[in-house]
Amino acid sequence: MNNFIVFEGICCSGKTTLCNKLSEKIKEINYKPIYNHGAMTYTDLGREFKQLLGKKDMTITTLYFFTDLIINTKNVIRTYVAKPDTIVLQDRYYDAITTYINAYGEYYNKDYNIYRISDALVENDVLLKPSLNVFCVPPYEIIIERMEKSKNSPVHDLYREHSKFLRLVYDELERKAKECPNSIIIDTSSESSTNDGIEKILNFIKNNNVI
Repeated sequence: MNNFIVFEGICCSGKTTLCNKLSEKIKEINYKPIYNHGAMTYTDLGREFKQLLGKKDMTITTLYFFTDLIINTKNVIRTYVAKPDTIVLQDRYYDAITTYINAYGEYYNKDYNIYRISDALVENDVLLKPSLNVFCVPPYEIIIERMEKSKNSPVHDLYREHSKFLRLVYDELERKAKECPNSIIIDTSSESSTNDGIEKILNFIKNNNVI
């Protein structure tokens, strides 16, 4: 399986915009891009998770996230990656929740490191190991500007109300991006840096016989 590209980044980091631009480029090299928003989107359980943020203990919301992610992997992602000439562009996967929860623990001076859980699920083929991890990491100031203009939602509202927590999540994701093997970090703050990142992804696709 070499056609599963995961995009990680905090809210307003430019993941969706990057995926849209990349999709057009992928079509030009005769592959079919499939954009999958993944957990928290397509099932009642996932949508309920978004409403629980900030209202229930993080242990409960983490269970919701992983359960929905496992269902999505089984019913959606595995179906897509099995299709010929198809490249799956996954908007967030397990790093989204593990970095978030680790930062939440730091916010309350507790050990909430759950990285071993996602590692075990990948090792046992419950979750898929990405072919490539793409981290969208614009400067923190850009995140703040975009967040102020973004829509109202439980997640965005939580970040706007707790700026210290937003910073901790950003820092944790940036740290994870630097440590993650087989990854590309993209500064999505400008069109030129975004385009440079897209070229790196396309080179990976061409040089690694993705399909």
